[in-house]
Amino acid sequence: MKIKLYTLCLILLFLTAKLPGTAANETTSDTLNTEQLLKQLDSIRQKLKAAEASKPKSPWLVYPKVVSTGSMLKARPANMAVFNDYIYLKLDSLVALTALADSITGGQKDTMGDVILYINGNAMRDIPLIGIDQAKQQLIFHLDRHSTYLMKFYPVFPYLWSKVPMAITAGFRNGMTIPVDRGMKPLELKYVSSWSIGFSLLFVFAIAVLFIVLAAKTNLIRIGDDSSPFSLALTQLSFWSIVVASSFIYIWIVTDEMPPITGSTLILISVSALTTAGSRLVDVRTKTKSDETARSVSFFADILQDELGYSVHRAQMFMWTAIMGIIFVASVIRLQQIPQLDESLLAMMGISSGAYVGLKTMENKKPAEEPVSEEVSK
Repeated sequence: MKIKLYTLCLILLFLTAKLPGTAANETTSDTLNTEQLLKQLDSIRQKLKAAEASKPKSPWLVYPKVVSTGSMLKARPANMAVFNDYIYLKLDSLVALTALADSITGGQKDTMGDVILYINGNAMRDIPLIGIDQAKQQLIFHLDRHSTYLMKFYPVFPYLWSKVPMAITAGFRNGMTIPVDRGMKPLELKYVSSWSIGFSLLFVFAIAVLFIVLAAKTNLIRIGDDSSPFSLALTQLSFWSIVVASSFIYIWIVTDEMPPITGSTLILISVSALTTAGSRLVDVRTKTKSDETARSVSFFADILQDELGYSVHRAQMFMWTAIMGIIFVASVIRLQQIPQLDESLLAMMGISSGAYVGLKTMENKKPAEEPVSEEVSK
């Protein structure tokens, strides 16, 4: 037991004598490591400062603002534009917009080519920037009536001549928009101008009145002379001629551009012309003396009746002509362009006209007179 006790005491004395030296050595080692780390950090800090000093300092990025907007046409009132107009957006700093475009596009050659128009927060991706007026600090856009995104606002207009306030600004294709000045008024946007609608409708009304007078006083749509019955085929050909011509004039006045004639329009005119030619050929071949002396009863009675009374094939031709005329005119007023009608409607028109010409050959045939037997008196 005494040996064990002496041994433990010696171990404690050894440890007591060793601890201060060990702590001192560890403290000295930690101090040296800390000084080396500080020197390395200071060296790195000096190198970073030198690199920052050698780099060119970029100026602060200033966001531009849209301060006013309107139509490029001076005849328009302030803050008002019509579809198909050229409009301007005036900025407070065009230089700031250029710098912003450079930062977004990464300094490409055409940095402003990424700028598009925004209406009520909606990106008009098919209405890009078409011009810049450096002197007036203006961006110029074209409200193309054929724009898919712009035509989505058509249901917003209660009437063709209505004007609706729109929040107009510019922005980038990535969705970033340019802020608008708080004092700027919204742009009053109209689908078509009021004077163009009034002038075009007056012109179309004059054409319709002139045609009605000529049809009533002359043989313009009659089979023979001025008092002969009206012809259904000639009426159909005249109807489509007036509808197409009036639509062309209306679009030209309202949009200030020549509308292209669609293929369905050419088919309508061709079917009407062929129907008229076939009807006239049947009339010439089956013409009798009673036909030469026939007189007009009334317009609807002449075009809807044959020798037996009101005819189904005449009524259905008249009905489909009226239905397709309404569809044609409604499309012109809604889209401001000559419509491309569905092929099934054109086929229905052709079938209706063909049935009319085919059955007309039957209605013009007169019943053969029975021979009268005479008794010869001797």
